Amino acid sequence: MTLTAPPVPGTTPQAEGDKSSWLWMVMWCLLVLGVQPWSSRAAAPQGTTGSTNSLMKGVLLGVIFLVTLAATKPGFRTRLSPTTSIYVGYVMFASATAFLLADPGGPLLRLARLMIGLFLLFMLWRPLIREPERLIRAHLLAHLLLALTVVLSLIWRPEVAWRPLSAFGTGYRLQGVLIPMLPPRVGEVGAILLGLAIIAFVSRKLTFFPASACIGLGLVLVALSRTRTAAAAVAFGLVLALLLTRKTWWGRIASISVPGLMGLAFLMIPSLHTWLLRGQGAKQISSLSGRTTSWQYVLDEQVSLQTAIIGHGLGNKRVLLRRGEGDIDVMAIDNSWLSLYWETGLLAVTIVGIAMIVAWVSVLRAPTPFVKASGALLLGYVSAASLNESGLSDLSSMTLHLLVAAAVCDSDRLRARARALVEKPAPPTPRWR
Repeated sequence: MTLTAPPVPGTTPQAEGDKSSWLWMVMWCLLVLGVQPWSSRAAAPQGTTGSTNSLMKGVLLGVIFLVTLAATKPGFRTRLSPTTSIYVGYVMFASATAFLLADPGGPLLRLARLMIGLFLLFMLWRPLIREPERLIRAHLLAHLLLALTVVLSLIWRPEVAWRPLSAFGTGYRLQGVLIPMLPPRVGEVGAILLGLAIIAFVSRKLTFFPASACIGLGLVLVALSRTRTAAAAVAFGLVLALLLTRKTWWGRIASISVPGLMGLAFLMIPSLHTWLLRGQGAKQISSLSGRTTSWQYVLDEQVSLQTAIIGHGLGNKRVLLRRGEGDIDVMAIDNSWLSLYWETGLLAVTIVGIAMIVAWVSVLRAPTPFVKASGALLLGYVSAASLNESGLSDLSSMTLHLLVAAAVCDSDRLRARARALVEKPAPPTPRWR
C-alpha cells in the first residue's frame, strides 16, 4: 500500500534522507535502543526482582516520534509493507479485546507503544526503507553502539557487569550496566551484530578491518554472555541466508556442512562443551533451564473459551506455579508463541503467524542477494529465538527484527520492479502511410 500526501505549492518532492541521513540514522539507533528491555535486575544481585523501565522507554519513543514528525516534510511518499499492515491489524484486535479485561490500562499502553513503532516505520519509508541497504546499515550501526555500551559497562563497573549463574549453572555471564540489559539481551545484540557484519563482509559492503572488528565484538558478547539461544539462532539465520543466496550446489552443501562441523566441535572440544553446558546437569539441560515447566503449565491450563480467544491480557508473560503445600513459584513463559497465546489468545497467534509467513514470502522474493541474505538472517534469528524467548506480542527487539526483515525485502522487490519498468524498451511508434 503506497500513499502520497498532498504536495505543498512551490516545493519539489525530494528524499528527506538525502541531506540529513545522519538524523535518520540517529533516530533509528534511538528506536533500537528504545525497544531493548531495560531491566533493573541487571543492576541487582542474582535472585532479586526487578522491572522493566517502561516510563523511560515510553518517553524516548515519544521523543523519536515527535522529532521524526517534525523532520518529515509535507508531500512525502510512504508505504507500509504487508507484514507491517498485518501487525496494525493485530494492534486493532488486541486493543478491542483489551477493553474486555478488568484492567485494560497496561495492555493499552503496550499496544500504543507498538502502534507508534509501526507508525514510525510508516514515516521512515522514504528516508530509510526505500533504499533497503540504508536501513540494514542503520540496524548494524545501532547494534554496534549497543555492543559498545556493554564494553563500557565492563570497564566502568566490572563488579556489576558479571552476573553469577548460581540458580541455573555455574560461572558468570556478562550483562549491560550503562544501559541495563540482562545477559540474554547482550547475547542477542552480539548475535545480530555478528550476523549482519558477516553478511556485509561477504557481500563486500564492509571492508576487512571494520568487518573484523564487528565480527570479533559480536563473538565476544555471545561468548561472554553465555547465551545459547542467541548462538543457535544466529547460526540458523546464517545458514538460511547462505542457502537462499548460493547459486551452486557446492555453495549450498558448504552452507550446511560448516555449521555441522561447528556443532561437532561444541561436542568434542572440552572448552566449547563446558560453555555449552554452563555447569548444568542433564535434568536442567533437558528442561531448557526450566522453561518446559512453564510451557507445560500453559498447555495444560483449563481456560474458558473467551480467555482462549482473547488471552489473559498483554503483559502477562509469567505464570504462577503451585507445587505441593504452599510452594509457589513465578516463572517466565519464554516462548513467543505460547506467550502470545497466554497474553492475547489464539486469534492473535493466528494473526502474528500470518505476519511471519508473509515476511518469509517477502524474503524469498527479494532480488538483491545482500538484502535477501540480511532479511533471511534477521527472520531466521526471530524464527529460532521465538521458540525460547518471548517478545512478538509487543514492541520488542524481536518484533523489530521481523518488521525490518520484511520491510527491506519488500522495498527491494519494489525497487527492482521500478527499475525494470524504467529499463523496459518503449514500443515502436507506428508509421503513417
